[in-house]
Amino acid sequence: MILLAVGVIYAVTRLRNAKKQSSGNSSKNNVIPLDAHRRARKHTTEQPCSSCKKKNGKLMFYAQDDGSVVGLCKDCQAKAKKRDMLPL
Repeated sequence: MILLAVGVIYAVTRLRNAKKQSSGNSSKNNVIPLDAHRRARKHTTEQPCSSCKKKNGKLMFYAQDDGSVVGLCKDCQAKAKKRDMLPL
């Protein structure tokens, strides 16, 4: 008799939880569609070099002595090597 009562209580709670999940949280979705993320990344502007301020595509990032981070283009990487900056 006790097992039957426990089984009924378990079934009722499962049904209630299933109804809450299917109707309650459909508008609150934390999943970002991957296609939208890819489209957003294509439209970003290129970052300027921290030294010469030119937008030369990809940057290499280095840590300065004071702990700040700078992004340098290929032309300015020689300056970072002269100053013994650590690449990130």
